[in-house]
Amino acid sequence: MEASTVHWVIQENQGDSASVRRMVQALELEGHVPHLVRLTKGTDIPAIPDLPDEGPIVCHGQGFITRALHHPRLKQGLFFNPEKFRWSAFRSGWEGALLSSDGRVMALADAKEFLKDGATAFVRPDSDTKVFDGGVYDVHALASAADQACAPLTTPVIVASPCTIQAEWRFFIVAGEVVGCSEYRRWGRPSLDGAVPHIAIELAAELATRWSPAEVYCLDLASSDDRIGVLEANCFNGSRFYGAVVKRVLHAINEFVLSHQ
Repeated sequence: MEASTVHWVIQENQGDSASVRRMVQALELEGHVPHLVRLTKGTDIPAIPDLPDEGPIVCHGQGFITRALHHPRLKQGLFFNPEKFRWSAFRSGWEGALLSSDGRVMALADAKEFLKDGATAFVRPDSDTKVFDGGVYDVHALASAADQACAPLTTPVIVASPCTIQAEWRFFIVAGEVVGCSEYRRWGRPSLDGAVPHIAIELAAELATRWSPAEVYCLDLASSDDRIGVLEANCFNGSRFYGAVVKRVLHAINEFVLSHQ
């Protein structure tokens, strides 16, 4: 008999507690089962009572992405391949569509050397591990951020020309289709109520058919001057919903997971 219930393991102590409540409500209304777990930095994932040994599961919460990769049960609930969730992979898969069109991959040590004469640049880790936050840095600020994160000098980073970003939007992609979206920042400030322009929705849909890092993920687009391009893709399992319709996104993911059992 085919499974009809998806068990969701949700990090209870996420920054966005309102979204956790919306997730639980949406899942229970459709007959799926949420399991709330508190994750503490530097510790293993605690035992999860009532989680069945078999059947479809999905994890949600930033704390699961690295810790669940090698978990015998929870790894099945991740949509994450660390080799595909890299800026360099995005550049290859979505050739010509990235907002930072002149971005280059180099070691952190080379990025510091590049900035040593007083230049500034947008710098971010190549990987999705969020070793340190991407941003516009001079050499001193980059050194401070890297030191605080204990990032090795060999860490691959992206160095690109800074640009003024007007608006940023998140798209939820399931099996190559856009199933939800939200504006989340405008002129550098949080913004959840702005309408997502149709041209951005069309671009997200086209990019999802061209290449995807996973069957389920989040695609972030942004506008700068007269151009819309890719900021990055994010692993769904650790991504915020912002103003997207949670029940619609979860319904699409549950349908996908159940159809691939």
